[in-house]
Amino acid sequence: ERVGLLESINTTGRTTMADSTTSSTSSAATDDVQRRLTLKSPLHLQNTAAAPQTTTKPMTFHLGEEVIGGFAAGVVGTLLGFPLDLVKTRMQTQASSSSSSVKQRGPMSLLSHILRTEGLASMYKGVGPPLVSLSIVNTLSFTSYSYFRQHLFHGQDGWDYNNALAGMLGAPIFGLVTTPENFLKTQMQLDNVQVEREKAKQKQLQQSILKQNLSAVESNIQKQSLQQPKPEGRFTSSFQCARALVSSHGATILYTGHVINTIREAAFVGAYFYCYEGYKCEFAKLLLEGDRLLASMSGSYSSNSDSSWATSLAVPIAGGFSGATSWFLTFPMDCVRAGVQGQLIPTTSSTPIQKQGALETFTQLLKNKGLTGLYAGVAP
Repeated sequence: ERVGLLESINTTGRTTMADSTTSSTSSAATDDVQRRLTLKSPLHLQNTAAAPQTTTKPMTFHLGEEVIGGFAAGVVGTLLGFPLDLVKTRMQTQASSSSSSVKQRGPMSLLSHILRTEGLASMYKGVGPPLVSLSIVNTLSFTSYSYFRQHLFHGQDGWDYNNALAGMLGAPIFGLVTTPENFLKTQMQLDNVQVEREKAKQKQLQQSILKQNLSAVESNIQKQSLQQPKPEGRFTSSFQCARALVSSHGATILYTGHVINTIREAAFVGAYFYCYEGYKCEFAKLLLEGDRLLASMSGSYSSNSDSSWATSLAVPIAGGFSGATSWFLTFPMDCVRAGVQGQLIPTTSSTPIQKQGALETFTQLLKNKGLTGLYAGVAP
């Protein structure tokens, strides 16, 4: 009886499973037929053809690439551009100086004068601080921009103001690093200028002696004072400059001009990344259109051709144009910054410091040179 019961249960189970399998197979076949009929429907084909085929490319954040790229850009850019930065700083302080003894020179004239009178080594005097700080700042700026653009502002390719906001967000941190660097760099770049200004004052004194018809004794005394050894630069290195000024005036002296420098940093990085993303798309389009035009003229145009080369080539071109654009837009602030940080700071605590603020420097610059003084040294 038990065996018969088990066989009955097994038979019933097999029958039920067979019916279920047959039902599933029949249902799958019915669905397959309906799917094929739907795909062959003219209405479906029309809707499929009209539907746009869009693919969303997710933004990726590669920390290692951003760090390496920013560090390399800081080192190479500093070494290549520092002689031009020296000429720029000298021209900026020429424009902001109210002394008539400062001779105004153009970029090439000033560059040849520095090489002739101060030597080749002076072109890199004070390169240490920017070599270190710009490597750090470029690493931070590239990394923070990529992160904030993707996760906070969701910036898009092209002319999107969110890209500017993503770049500007790190400016307060950048300012903490670049203010001491710019201060020491400017002090070192202008250190040898004191010799030139002393020469100009001596020349003016000689001319005044001849015009005033002084007595022979007084004239000899004045001439003896003119024949004294020429003064040399006060600092031999950036470290010695920092140590001398900090020991006399405290660590806060390194943050002279911090406000105007931080504002300049925010404006520069915001303009840079906004222009960079916009220029990159524009140049990529121009390169692709040019390539298609040449290919169609030669009869070798193909719609399936690889276009990644255009984006790769547009990156350095956009970087160059965005750098020039952002520098031009923010250069007046840099000119004021150089005037504030380029003031003569005494190395003894007994000598009082007569600091000139950014607003006063700006007013004096307009008074001496007008609006063109805000762009003194923009060419280098």
